Parts: sequence; structure tokens; C-alpha cells
Amino acid sequence: MALILEGARWVNWRWALVDKDFNRVTDFTSFTLVIISLYLLSQDSIYGLMTLLKWLPIVFFLLITTQIYSTQGSIKLSSLFLSLRRYEAQGKTDSHTRIDLSYPYMLMCLLSASTSRAAWFFTGMCWLVTWGLWVTRPRHHHVVVWGVVWMLTIAVAYLSQQGLFRLQSEIEEFILGMLWQDRDTYRQSTAIGDIGKLKQSDRIILRVEAPVPMRLRQASYNSYFQTTWRAKSAHFTPITASQEGTWVFTPWALPPSTLQAHSAIVKIAAYLPRGNGILTLPHGTYQVSHLIVPIVQQNPFGAVKVEQGPGLIRYQADFSQDTPLDSPPTQLDQDLPAAEKKYIINLSNELGLPQQRPQEVLLTLARFFKQHFHYSLQLTTSTDIQPLEYFLYHSRAGHCEYFATATVLLLRAAGIPSRYAAGYMVEEFSELEKAYVVRKRHAHAWALAYIEGRWVEVDTTPSGWLDLEEEQTAWWQPLYDLGSWLTYQFFQWRWRESAGTSDWLIWLIPPLGLILIWRLYSRQKIARSRPAVAAVDNQTLNPGADSPFYQIIAQLQTAGYVRLPGETITTWVKRIQAPLWSPAHLQTLLGLHQRYRFDPQGITPPEQESFSKQVETWLQNFNELTKKSLLI
Repeated sequence: MALILEGARWVNWRWALVDKDFNRVTDFTSFTLVIISLYLLSQDSIYGLMTLLKWLPIVFFLLITTQIYSTQGSIKLSSLFLSLRRYEAQGKTDSHTRIDLSYPYMLMCLLSASTSRAAWFFTGMCWLVTWGLWVTRPRHHHVVVWGVVWMLTIAVAYLSQQGLFRLQSEIEEFILGMLWQDRDTYRQSTAIGDIGKLKQSDRIILRVEAPVPMRLRQASYNSYFQTTWRAKSAHFTPITASQEGTWVFTPWALPPSTLQAHSAIVKIAAYLPRGNGILTLPHGTYQVSHLIVPIVQQNPFGAVKVEQGPGLIRYQADFSQDTPLDSPPTQLDQDLPAAEKKYIINLSNELGLPQQRPQEVLLTLARFFKQHFHYSLQLTTSTDIQPLEYFLYHSRAGHCEYFATATVLLLRAAGIPSRYAAGYMVEEFSELEKAYVVRKRHAHAWALAYIEGRWVEVDTTPSGWLDLEEEQTAWWQPLYDLGSWLTYQFFQWRWRESAGTSDWLIWLIPPLGLILIWRLYSRQKIARSRPAVAAVDNQTLNPGADSPFYQIIAQLQTAGYVRLPGETITTWVKRIQAPLWSPAHLQTLLGLHQRYRFDPQGITPPEQESFSKQVETWLQNFNELTKKSLLI
């Protein structure tokens, strides 16, 4: 590509292309850009944009080559914008502005090269840009001044790109945090102690194909301190796939003989922002299949983490009555926090829990919370006592985090090891999708109790909590659900396992490109000398370079009127005024020259003809006056 572009300096022929030819080339380039963008997005999602940046010089190569090897040497601005073409066709504008794409193409190449993350890229870019700007630097300024300003520019550019990089990271974290919040497997902050109305989002985050409603867990925790649950000693260990897409979880203890007995399956679809996330699984999951990711890890508290996966995953979870994902209880699963220990033990004794068998304890707690408590999203508390104590003895109203935390601590007071579990409730069935949908507001918490050698789920939250939250549904939720379903269909297509169905898009480009190149090649070629090419390029790059006033400047310099370095033409003309000619006449010609040279509208053809004649007359008068002065 570089040899072809630079070869224009030594090739004397050019294509006689008209504006319609440039329109075709531009349209083909735009079509190619759109097709490649769709293809890369369908293959690599948002990461395809980085690949697209690398391909930009290739996509626009035909356009820049056509410009360089054309007789015009530039491209009409309307060729790049369909709106300007429409205005011209309607007679609303008659823009003749032409631009040279050489420098924009160079900047595009630099942008493309920046994706390599090479340590020396910024230095190399500065050298290249310095080289380009050195040729066009203003001559009336000292080189030292130009150098100092340019060094300051480089310093500001370096600091700016570092700041933009950090700003981008912060914005990405903020947006991803708003769109998706993966549950922290080491710490779970609750809303216990908060005041006000708790409202969760209606955003759909999971789609579940299950035989009946159920709970899906993401993580569990064993240590409570100041309204926050933590998972201590929750290190992750990698899992090796038994076969492609199938992951069998290693039990933390020898599984009972009933493992995989009475098993069932559930199919789940979930998004993975940045390719990483925590799986949502039913209690008792022992195997996950159809999960095509390179890295899967598990921790002792039922959390399964995946890394480097696609943006959307669909997997099948096999589960039974046994819980190989959960490790046997430790002393931490029986400890009571110091701040809550006294009133928890008192309440446990009031209910007679220490004297009951485990199954009786579960029945007592279920009856206690059902008869004396109710679910509420209106949070209240007191500054005088602990929030959980206020819930148990005074308000007796709260959300699932209150019920789950109180249940875990009361189970421990009764001598039953227990943990705090967090996940989602699968309850809402969608007729549109023929599957259960799980919204952000379906987030739920419950307790896990270790009874008879197995972890069992204990949910004491009143059963009407889903109906209460359903009342807060917005009127526009059906429209939102339709949009969410369409987005899900798009993600399914984009992250499908087979990538061959859209490959036909990329094959549309070569035949169309060959047809366009053949049409351009059939155009008439004009052979010219190099000076002529340079003249055309100079006229294109410097409108008004053929101004007749330059003849006056040359004549004055020949006559000995020296123009100082960096001196403007206006200052020079005022300084060298002599009684031999009319200063007002020369100033008039200078004004016409500046309009012709710098005004985007230029001067009209009659004015240009008059300008040429006046310059010719001035030169004749100047020569005559000069001869008379020499005779005198």
C-alpha cells in the first residue's frame, strides 16, 4: 500500500475521473465499512471495534489511491456526504469545495497503528507528526519558538491521552456497574439498617427453563458483622472440563451414596459483561453442561465463577438432593456475632429452640415468622438499638435480608450450622418467551441449614413478597419486556456457536470492488510531465496561487525593493511606497489579491478579468516610470 501511494511521485499518468466516479468510490467504501462493521460486531461483539480500527487503512485505501492517481488530485466535499449531493441535486447549494485526504488518511493510519499497544508508539507518532508539520510551519516565526510550542503540545498530548485512558476506565466501570452488578462472592452488603423505600429494577437478567418455580443461588456467606455478610476462607479452585462444555463439580467432602439420585435439570441464559461472571445455579447442582468457556472455578460456598466467556451464555444445570458445591460446616458456621449474640440467644430460648430437634426448629421458625411478621419494602429502624433487634422485637416488618439473617442466627443459636444464601427467585413466567424471566427485583436471600449431613434451604420470608413487589410494576413494562426480548434475540444471534451463517457478508465486497476498479481503469489516462502534475497539485492545495499580483511582487523585488524575512505583503507594500506610483492604486490591487487568495468565495470572473488587466496596466506604468527615473 505504501509503495502504491508513494509511487504517484514517479508515475506520470493520471486517470481523467469526474465527480461521479468519486461518488461511486466513496459509496463503495461506505458499503465496505458498513459490511465489515456488521461482520466484526457479529463475530466479536464490542471487541470487533478494535479490529475495525486496524482495518480502516485498508477500507479507505481505494479512495485515497483514486484521489492520488486522478487528474484532479482532490475530492469534492459532496462526494463524502450524501446530504450535500441531495442539496446539489435540488439546486439548494452549488458547493465546489474540494479537499485533499492525504493528511486525514495519515492520521487514520496512526489511529490504526495505535491499537498495537507498542511502548514506542507515542514516540514514533510524535516524530511522524513533527516531520509533517515541519514542512508547513509558519516561516515568519523563529525556529526556536516553533520548537518550544511544539514540545509543549507534545507534553499536553501525552498528559491528555493518559487522562483519557483513565477516564475511559472509570466510565466503563461506572456503566457496567449500572448495567450489571455481579454478586461479590466474598462480601454481601445488605439493606439492613437503611431507612426509606426499597425499590429494585425491572430489568430482566436471567431467562430460565424450569419445570417449577425455584430459587437460584449465586453465593453464600458464613460471617456476619455490622449488616454485612462475608465469606471467610472462600478461595476459588479451578475445575477441569470432563468434555467440551461439561463441568462436573468436585465435592468438598465424600458425597453421599444418593448423589445424582432423583436428579433434575434446568436451562439458564445469562449475560456475561466483559466475559466474566458468577453462575446462577439451583441448590444441589453437581454438573453444568453446554457451557463453552475456557475457565471455570468454584469456592467452598457454592459460588461458581467463569472467565473469558462470550457476552451471552446458555447452560444446563443438573441438580439433585445432595450439595457437592458446598463444603461441610466449620466453627464459623456456628458463631454468633458479638453485637447480636445476647438478644438472639434470648429469643431462641423464648422459642424453645435449643431443646428441639432440627426438623422441629425449622417448623418453629417458619411458624414464628409467618404468624408475627410481614414483608415490607418500607424500611424503618432506630438509632438506639441494633437494626436486626428492632426488626425482631419492634417493627416486625422487613424484606428478605432481614428474614434470612435472623433465621441464620437463630439456627446457630439452636446449635444448627447455617449460612446466608443470596440469589434470585424464579417465579414469573413469560408467555412471550415460554420461559421464566428473572428481574433484578427478584433478588432474594434465604438461609442454608446443615441437617443430617446435607445442606437444606430454609426460606422464612412471607410468601406474598413477590406479589407486593409486583404491585410496583410500571405501566410501560410490557414495552420494556418486548425490547428486552428483541435484544436477547440479537445477542443469541451474535453469540451463536456457529459463525458461518454471516460469512456471506464479507464475500459481497470482492466482486463489487473488482467491478468498480474495472470501471475506473477503463477511464481515459492522461500522460503529463511532472511539473504539470506539481502545478495541478499546487493549485489544488493553494487556491489563488496563480494570482496576477505575484507578478507585481516579482517586479518590485527585481527593482530592488527587498522584502524582509517574515514580513507580510501588506506591511511590505506600505513600507516601500514611493512617489513614482499611486499608493492607493497598489492598495486596491493588493485587496483584490487577498480576496482572490484567501476568501473562500473568491472573486467573480468579471472581477478576475479586471484584476488581470489592472495588474498588466500597473506593470506597464511601473516600467515606464522606472525608465524615466533612470533617464532623469
